[in-house]
Amino acid sequence: MNLAFLVPLFLLGVAGVVVPIVVHLTRRQRRNVVHFPSLMFLEKIPYQEQRRRRIQHWFLLSLRALALALVVAAFARPFFDQSSGNALGSGGPREIVVLLDRSYSMEIDDQIEQARDAAEGIFADLGPLDRASLVTFSRGADVVVRSTSDRSRLRGALDTLTVGSGATRYGPALKVAQTILEESTLARGEVYLLSDFQRNGWTGDEGVSLPPGSSLLPIEIGTEQEPDNLMVADVSLPRQIVAGRERITPTARIVRRGGDAPTSVSVSLELDGQELQTREVTLAPNSAQPVQFQPFTLSQPHTTGTVRLDDEALGADNSHHFVVSPGSSLGVLVVNGAGGSNDPSLYLRGALAISDDGRFDVRSRRSSTVRPVDLDGTAAVFINDVLLDGGSAERLRTFVQEGGGVLVALGQDGGWPASAADMLPGTIGSIEDRLQGRGSTLGYLDYEHPVFEVFSGPRSGDFTGARFYRARGFTPSDSAAVIARFDDGSVALAEVRVGRGRVLLWTTSLDSFWNDLALQPVYLPFVHRLAEYLGGRAEALPWFVAGQVVDLADPDALETAGLVSSEAAGLAEGLDQVALSPTGGNVTLPSGDGPRYLPLEEHGFYTVRQPGTDPERPFVIAVNVDLEESNLDRVEADELALQIEAPTVVDDGSPRLTQAVELQREDQERRQSLWRWLLVAALALFTLETVISNWVSRRASGAAGALAG
Repeated sequence: MNLAFLVPLFLLGVAGVVVPIVVHLTRRQRRNVVHFPSLMFLEKIPYQEQRRRRIQHWFLLSLRALALALVVAAFARPFFDQSSGNALGSGGPREIVVLLDRSYSMEIDDQIEQARDAAEGIFADLGPLDRASLVTFSRGADVVVRSTSDRSRLRGALDTLTVGSGATRYGPALKVAQTILEESTLARGEVYLLSDFQRNGWTGDEGVSLPPGSSLLPIEIGTEQEPDNLMVADVSLPRQIVAGRERITPTARIVRRGGDAPTSVSVSLELDGQELQTREVTLAPNSAQPVQFQPFTLSQPHTTGTVRLDDEALGADNSHHFVVSPGSSLGVLVVNGAGGSNDPSLYLRGALAISDDGRFDVRSRRSSTVRPVDLDGTAAVFINDVLLDGGSAERLRTFVQEGGGVLVALGQDGGWPASAADMLPGTIGSIEDRLQGRGSTLGYLDYEHPVFEVFSGPRSGDFTGARFYRARGFTPSDSAAVIARFDDGSVALAEVRVGRGRVLLWTTSLDSFWNDLALQPVYLPFVHRLAEYLGGRAEALPWFVAGQVVDLADPDALETAGLVSSEAAGLAEGLDQVALSPTGGNVTLPSGDGPRYLPLEEHGFYTVRQPGTDPERPFVIAVNVDLEESNLDRVEADELALQIEAPTVVDDGSPRLTQAVELQREDQERRQSLWRWLLVAALALFTLETVISNWVSRRASGAAGALAG
């Protein structure tokens, strides 16, 4: 630890101490010329004052010189240099980044308050040159205050923080901290991570690397007590058509994580804000229990529902919200040949008719023509084992270009008119027998395609048991997508886009004549997926997860997803909209042709309406929390810090290192503030010198008066 000066050039002022001494010692006689005639002939004798050339009061002179020296030293800004050889090591001004977790698990035991208090303590310890940033995070990261020394601003930002609805993700927040530190010119970087350290928030593949001279300081919030949390994990909403009316039987799945003894909990069902039913359920530690409610009739669009349980540990996962509307049946037209005793569409129509929720409105036509009236209210068309005429094919072309879907199944009598061959995904060949052994099987399925996506999971449907004994040869075009092949590589199912719609071609039959697929359990869900995909209908979405985004400028997508009715979807085009969040905030959505994204940041119900209106049944979106956050297992804070350890600093003489050294020296000087004490000492010496000099003057005057008397 050495004494150093921040502005050593001011030390040249010490030379000013000798000026009074030199003046004092070289002082000459003061001339006072008086012209007097009677003395003009007298001899002039020079007056010499030897007494003035001697220093009589050394103590006073020393006080004056020392006081001046202290003033000069104060302006030179002295400090004790405590830095080591590593300029970016310990000491020096700091760039501090406080990462504060506001995921919904932080509401347990008021952990958000504990985190706020810890952050206030960090900001209170800021040095004169330190700068601090406040970043809050859950699934994403928000920079609330960036790189400031204003403590009041930082404290004010802390006062407005609340728990959010997102799950914990450390990667985005640490990436933001990395960016702030990389752009900083201060000597040191410190990242304080304030969190309950949910294990699900860190995978180890985030790729975070703090810059040299930085450190991660985790501060664990809360206690590591054994978690005991109850949650509504899921709600199934199966539908049935009873006496022409749609009824839903909700079934909730209640999960308990942790605990050491059975506990009872009350579970209620609310519709449109009114509690309808309540059930009592007892759960053992680490168990799950289904709770089924009585069916209710669904008659109004945008009916809001909530399954809620009474649990005080973690409130965000104690409720599960949903929005349901009366479903409209998907119009399906099945066209097959008029001749022959066998009905090639028997299994197809039977599969489409088996639906408790009445999702398909099936109409059948035994003819080789398709009339315009047949396509009214139709979304999907199955051309099954029949050769259409050219006029029907052209009508189907217009139908597909406007967004409809057509599947052509090639059976014994199937085909397609040459005048509309460009509508197909390729060229149809001749009939091929596959009687070797036990017949062919499906060897390739594109499980990323919407038709087969639902069969990608285990025990979700097995196509390998089906045997195919005959099929048509088929050569796909360059624009076609092959989504299923037989085990010999030949095409089983291909697709091509035509305008806004799609055309699929199945190279074998949909009955049991050319294959036994119709006799397999997978046949019914396969036919349902084909019809839904052709009709453009996806799985209805009764709720979203916090953190997702909805584009309200796409009414077709909203209606396809089952979010809104046709009438409500039409209101989304070209009109101003405002969204009311679950906590009462307003989100204004501009009109225009571009997208209108609504970020779903809170759990609960978002209500979307036009400004100044109050519709009886507004468009509502239900949002639930991500239940990954409800897993309260923790990751070791020190383990996480080791994975983000900053590299060692190398003194390469770079400008940044030189600037950091200067900032470090300035920070040390400001922290010590020795110049204030030097000025106080100089003022004290000047005061003492004044008192002593006055006393000496009075004493000398008294002695001179005594001699004169």
